[in-house]
Amino acid sequence: MTHLSLEQKIGQLFILGFTGDMLTPDHPIVQDIKFRNLGGVILFDRFLAAAQDSNNIVNAEQLNQLITSLQQLSEQPLLIAVDQEGGQVNRFRKERGFPVTPTAFELGKTADLHSTVKSAQQTARMLRNVGVNLNLAPVVDLNVYAENPIIGKYGRSFSVDGDTVTSHAEAWIREHRDQGILSCLKHFPGHGSSRTDSHLGFVDITESWQDIEL
Repeated sequence: MTHLSLEQKIGQLFILGFTGDMLTPDHPIVQDIKFRNLGGVILFDRFLAAAQDSNNIVNAEQLNQLITSLQQLSEQPLLIAVDQEGGQVNRFRKERGFPVTPTAFELGKTADLHSTVKSAQQTARMLRNVGVNLNLAPVVDLNVYAENPIIGKYGRSFSVDGDTVTSHAEAWIREHRDQGILSCLKHFPGHGSSRTDSHLGFVDITESWQDIEL
């Protein structure tokens, strides 16, 4: 293993987003990878800060070329991350030629894991084919507060029942592992019962969280 300096080790701890669907030599992300030993990148279909409806993901061929270019810049394999849960949290749009999958809530309505397995297989194979190796999913929050503005509202939780969430999440992770894709359980326990959106500010769950969410 290559000996890393402290500065290089610190660089490996970061995953950054960036703008654009192709690289140029002077692009900031190129500099971060080559000279700051960046550990990974996260891809988005839109650039919300600038109200742009496109960003890193145009179609499968373009994305594969972009990811290949990113990996070629790094001495260590990069983590290439996306939030691809299915439903509305979907970076790979149907109109750009990508397959779509149901929300976690729809999948969790039945104890039969067939649909979850099928959706996870479809998602993981798509990610593998374009070069993504880390999916920031599945959501394992419990749907305690159905009107939650960022979990319940968008159908991102499999169920209010912990055992149901566990079984569907296990199936999701297993299918991703079979395709060589890492998964990430999210979010911090209690987000399923929160009354406000953590994207918009600090969320206090002191009065709303329940033991079952742990």
